[in-house]
Amino acid sequence: MKRTIILFFVLMVSVFVIQESKAQGFTPPKIIYGISLDGNFATNDAHGTNFTTDPNVYGMIWGRGVSAYTKFGLGIRKNHRITLSATYNKMINREAASIPFFVFVPDNGEKYTNYTIMSGALGYEYAFNPRCKSKQFIGFGVTFNYLTSDDQSFIKFDPAFRMGAQITTGYEFCLDKNFKYGLSIGLKYNLQNILGKSNGTPNIDLNDGPDSPGPSFWRRIGVLSINLGFNFYTGVEPYRGVK
Repeated sequence: MKRTIILFFVLMVSVFVIQESKAQGFTPPKIIYGISLDGNFATNDAHGTNFTTDPNVYGMIWGRGVSAYTKFGLGIRKNHRITLSATYNKMINREAASIPFFVFVPDNGEKYTNYTIMSGALGYEYAFNPRCKSKQFIGFGVTFNYLTSDDQSFIKFDPAFRMGAQITTGYEFCLDKNFKYGLSIGLKYNLQNILGKSNGTPNIDLNDGPDSPGPSFWRRIGVLSINLGFNFYTGVEPYRGVK
């Protein structure tokens, strides 16, 4: 009997401790500010290993960039977020083999492509477990892309503006006990030229539309990015009781 009472007492205390541990925590962040380093890989018709012989590609492969972003949590649980971001990407490719993400303009007369892509994005994101130490998210957005080429690039064109779409997913992990700072790692795919496609003179126009002159099909410019970021969470407060 005594053993039964002791076991029951231990069980009740354990349940109470577990409930307390679940009740103690922090509210989800209201606004997230972040910055990330991005490693890029060109996809679709942007990708072109043999850019000197294939006229239908843009000759991109690897690139690197940096992004700044803000996420606004909605509702009580903040599962829903409105996202704003700005990205600067540099895409350089050369004939010789290079280290991924760390390709630079050659100085030996070798042919190369050199593009700068500046993008802004407005989107929506769904966050799983936004009040927990570890969080996951998935989202999509509309992108606004400004593409330019270097004067010495093997493929060059006048500055061009295009609208596109992106999908994102990733994982966030808080670093401090107060849930104010964190790291994030994610993936982002941006198809940059859905709207605004046009055709014209080669080496002057981007020539990404399905009309002539040009390759007579929609040349899709896609970039897949791996993102490593640092987050600053605002509006996080301790609370008792699960909302």
